[in-house]
Amino acid sequence: MANLTTQFISGQTIYAVVLNPSGQAWNATSSAFETATAANWVNYAIAMTEQSAGNLTGIFAGAFPAAIAVAGVYTVIFRQQSGGSPAAGDLNNGMLGGQIFWTGSTEAFPLASSAATSVNVSMSGADVSANVGSWNGTAVSVANGLPNVQAANGAGGGSIAINQNTGGVDNLRYVDSGGNGVEGASVLIYLAINWPGNPSQVEATATTGPDGRWLSPAFVQSGTYVAVFTKIGADGPDVSPAFSV
Repeated sequence: MANLTTQFISGQTIYAVVLNPSGQAWNATSSAFETATAANWVNYAIAMTEQSAGNLTGIFAGAFPAAIAVAGVYTVIFRQQSGGSPAAGDLNNGMLGGQIFWTGSTEAFPLASSAATSVNVSMSGADVSANVGSWNGTAVSVANGLPNVQAANGAGGGSIAINQNTGGVDNLRYVDSGGNGVEGASVLIYLAINWPGNPSQVEATATTGPDGRWLSPAFVQSGTYVAVFTKIGADGPDVSPAFSV
């Protein structure tokens, strides 16, 4: 499955490298993540094939390693091969990587992200219509977004406070495409390994104020999380990049 894509100058040799949340690189030879070394760099390279239909297109595609069996949020980077084989000194030459949500056997959903980080979480995507039997124990029928739900233990049961400034000033502020704050949106905090596969496993919640900043912090234990922003009647849900606390 070609779920890794990038674009570059036609006719070049491009490859991808997959990193786990700890920054370790996937070694296809040992089928394990490891701290990246120059000596093993050739084993990290995932071949990218230029797509063509009679003519080369400059669009390169490759497959996320099926041998990665642990669900999570992984980072993908791209490099242009400059020599006879992949090397640690190869450059990305402007190719932007992104993140992929992996269930352990397939991509959870296409994640449209060409930026390594995000200053603000912006609203995007089509409206969502759904009918579900229950959500976190409560029967619901919703359209145009996820329901407003609360974690079983209120705003969260951990000792670590998080808000819109977690990961940087306004890193988790919720804004629309014009940069205006979105008021009254639910912020649902998930462990990264639970979203989107286990939508009922909400660890903590918050609500946005008029400027898109959180009215009060949410409380979690140490771990790696994503924030899911949703407001009924608005676009979404929108998912933040993974962050660790």
